[in-house]
Order: sequence, then C-alpha cells, then structure tokens
Amino acid sequence: MKVQTAFACLLICLGFPVCAQSSLGITGATLELGSTEDETGAMQGAFSSSVDVRITSAHGLQGDLSFSGSQTGTIGQLGGHLYMVPQPGQKYGLFIALSDMDGRSMAWVSAGAEAMFALGENTVIEGRLGLGATDRNSGDYIFGGVSLAHAFTPELEVELALDVSDFDEAGFQATSLESSLIARYSPKGSPWGVYGSVTRSDLTGHNGAPAQTRIGVGVTFNLGASGGVDPHTRMFRRTDPVAPLVRRRIW
Repeated sequence: MKVQTAFACLLICLGFPVCAQSSLGITGATLELGSTEDETGAMQGAFSSSVDVRITSAHGLQGDLSFSGSQTGTIGQLGGHLYMVPQPGQKYGLFIALSDMDGRSMAWVSAGAEAMFALGENTVIEGRLGLGATDRNSGDYIFGGVSLAHAFTPELEVELALDVSDFDEAGFQATSLESSLIARYSPKGSPWGVYGSVTRSDLTGHNGAPAQTRIGVGVTFNLGASGGVDPHTRMFRRTDPVAPLVRRRIW
C-alpha cells in the first residue's frame, strides 16, 4: 500500500469532526488502519474509511474508500450505499463498488442489494446479494455474503462473516468462499480501538486452489454516531468478490 496515499486519507478522515458539525449532514465516520500476514509470512498494509451522510430522517448515503495490499499490487476501491431505515432495528440499501489494481490494467465493478437487522439489543445480522463484471476477458460473476456480530460488552464486539462468489466463464470456473472472524475492542468513551482478524479463503471447482489463511491486526477510529451493533449507526460491510483471486495471483 502506498504510505503517502494512506496518510493523506488519514488526515482527511481526522477532519471529519469539523464536517460533522457542519450542514453537510455527516453523522459519523469510521477509519481502520492495519496490516495482514498470509501463510508465506508476507505482510500487506490495509486502510479503509467510511462516512455516513443523512439525507432525511429515514434515508442516508454511505461512502467507502479502501486500499489493501497484495503480492501483485495495491487494490483500491471506492464504494457507495444508498439506504433507508424504515423503523428501528432495520436497514435496507443498494450498493455499488468500483475497484482497480495499481500498476495493472485491471478493474471491476460490483453492485447489488443489502440489508441489516437487529436480533436483540446486542446482536445484528447483515446480508447482501449482487452481480459484478471485470474488464478481464469481459468476465462476470455473482456473489453473496452474510455476517453476524455480537457485542459481548460495550467495549468488545465479535463478528463472523461468510462471502461466496461464483465465476463461470469459458476460461475460468470456480467458486470462492471466504470466511472471517473479527474481534474489535474499544475502551469505553474512547473513539480509538483495536481489531484482530482471521480470514480463510478457499477456491473450489474446475479452477480451484488450496485454501489460504490470513491474519490481520490494526487500529480503528470512530467519529460521531458510528459503530456498534445498532443498524442505525453501524456501517454496511464493504465487499470485493475479486480481491481473493487477485491476492492468490489467479487473476
């Protein structure tokens, strides 16, 4: 990951408290900065940020920006979510994400629908379905994902996630399965926190490949009404169905 780019994004995100007090409608923002290590011992940087803008009392817009390193280059993504909150504990949205590979002539777009529901005061479930296309041999794919997060205490949250993507092209036929376990801890009353993650990526089918595991650690920063397991303040997850293939040097 390019340090200069991540640092510039960090400065922008740290300026959100000022924006949140303006008339822009910004209600909250999140930032994550960390690194991951794969089975080969290679370390890769990761940066992501999201901002929530309230349009009306029941409608909003979430914007995402992320950079993640891989052995073949940096993956950059810009995403947007247009959502509605019809009643407490429920959130529905449409999303689109544009991704690009640094140093390579490769880009892809993913779009679909998503929803988030509170399962009690301390638990939330989220799901999505979508379609995507890449400029690599005019390929396309379908994908879906689900996650379940539970706040054991106001400071500690654990999330389980599963993402599935199916690629069925003349030259490439496989199904990607990526499962993650993420733990987040933030001291009470503090916007800062830390996280740790374990992600296992598997690829089955005609062009399958052995599973790989990545371990990640980093810091988080929440501003305004953001974070937690309440759908009203929780950001939608970012999605990138092609990234697991790029990291494995398959695409």
